[in-house]
Amino acid sequence: MARERMLLRERTLLFGDAKSLVGIITEPAPSDEVQARPAVILLNSGILHRVGPNRLHVRLARRLAEAGFPVMRFDYSGIGDSRPRTDSAPFARSALAETRECMDLLAASRRVRKFLLAGICSGADSALSAGAQDDRVTGVALIEPYAIPGPAFPLYQYRRQILDPRSWWRLLRGRSEILGSLRAHPAEPAPSDPPAAASAALEPTPDFDSIVPSRGEFVRRVKGLVERGAGVCFVYSSESPAYFNYLVLLRREMRRPRAKGRVRVQVLKQTDHVFTPLAVQDVLVETVRDWALTIGS
Repeated sequence: MARERMLLRERTLLFGDAKSLVGIITEPAPSDEVQARPAVILLNSGILHRVGPNRLHVRLARRLAEAGFPVMRFDYSGIGDSRPRTDSAPFARSALAETRECMDLLAASRRVRKFLLAGICSGADSALSAGAQDDRVTGVALIEPYAIPGPAFPLYQYRRQILDPRSWWRLLRGRSEILGSLRAHPAEPAPSDPPAAASAALEPTPDFDSIVPSRGEFVRRVKGLVERGAGVCFVYSSESPAYFNYLVLLRREMRRPRAKGRVRVQVLKQTDHVFTPLAVQDVLVETVRDWALTIGS
């Protein structure tokens, strides 16, 4: 049976102090239920403009709007149709300021009081940073977020290759990267959960001007969101270094009672960093929609 589609409206908006930021808002038809929902803001992935990689932001915006959420996807300064900034603010700081300007716009024009932030790759990084610093954010969807360098990842990759029959087939045909990986990265213990020594070494000082946080800061931001009652949705490619970060840094924390019902983790197989296969995109979109309905109802 074909999915019933809600009537949607899309408009282009200019906002920011100089009206230099360009966004598209996708809205469902007005109703009391819709007015009670948080707004969703989709944040730029790298230098890709507001359509997102493989038009994922367009698909997410329209599917979420069908579920009753107003959804804004906009371009940060210097990306897509938004004009460059005239100051020299670091990107992490300007992205936070512009995300807040977007929230302010929707709060004033749509009377929205709560927000869900979502993004892929660096968009996820921006979502987590803004969510950690603004209490109006009640949930963040982190799609392929931080891949923070760590010494154990090469061994993790090697272990996965050893268990993959395709790796042995490539080895027999002389096309395997395993031997080169072993030469480049000598063996070391593979972590399953972070040891106590690693937890003790987490840096205490936040650095919100850094595009990629330290391992300790990443953990603190996620824990801070969960502890204040916000929801977190992680979506990963199964081959991703970012998923390894989750396994090493966050898996134990996200299993604690306080995270129950607030955290969702979806791992998608046979895909790449930007979820090119259409069937995988379908699963990703429905995952974020279902999570948003749980958090935003």
